[in-house]
Amino acid sequence: MEVHHHPDLHHRKKKWKEYFLEFLMIFLAVTLGFFAETIREHISEKHRENDYIAGLINNIKTDTADLRGLISRNDLELRGIDSLMRVSRKNFKEIPVQDSIFYYAVQHTISLHLFQYNDGTLVQLRNAGGYSLIKTGKVADSIALYESRNNDIKIQERFVTDYYVQTWSSFKQILDGTLTNQFFHYYETKNRIPSDIHVLISEEEEKMSILYNNYWAFAITVRGYDGMLKQHLAYLKEFILFLKRNYGEDEDS
Repeated sequence: MEVHHHPDLHHRKKKWKEYFLEFLMIFLAVTLGFFAETIREHISEKHRENDYIAGLINNIKTDTADLRGLISRNDLELRGIDSLMRVSRKNFKEIPVQDSIFYYAVQHTISLHLFQYNDGTLVQLRNAGGYSLIKTGKVADSIALYESRNNDIKIQERFVTDYYVQTWSSFKQILDGTLTNQFFHYYETKNRIPSDIHVLISEEEEKMSILYNNYWAFAITVRGYDGMLKQHLAYLKEFILFLKRNYGEDEDS
């Protein structure tokens, strides 16, 4: 006996509109997922950018505080060199004269005061992909300029360091540095520059002339460096305000 199968209405062929609707739903789901992921990444990158800028602002605040102290010390050093240069080297063999030269040389120029800027955030930025993470306005260009200015200061420091080394090399050829403790013990006890401690190693006038010449050159480089630091301090104050304006921070904070 034959069995006749009737068509199954539940397995009817889909119409093209239904295929299109399914495709559209899948397309929308994928597209929305893509946009959602893009937005999430954008928000994440924006948070990272804000964190980097906050870190940079803190670094610059530290730099401005350090610069104020450094400028003050360099100004004092320059006044000390000016005082030394006013001591007549024509009578340098006289003990009160040589003691005055010794005092100003050791008291005001024994230390080298250099600017060590805080580059913690810049290092993090370089390791994370560079300035491409900074999307706001012209901030990336401004950070590049900031880093370039720091590098310019480093270049000037080489000249300061070179003349500092030359100055102390000539100092050691004519003045006895081993007497420093005795000399300044007297100064602190009597509250005046000694006038009876023989500090000369050499009495050659040519060496004394070289010493004065080196201090003169050293003062020029320090004065130029100090002027650069003062300009940089003013620049950093404006740079902080620029960053805060671009990232919606209170400029008074």
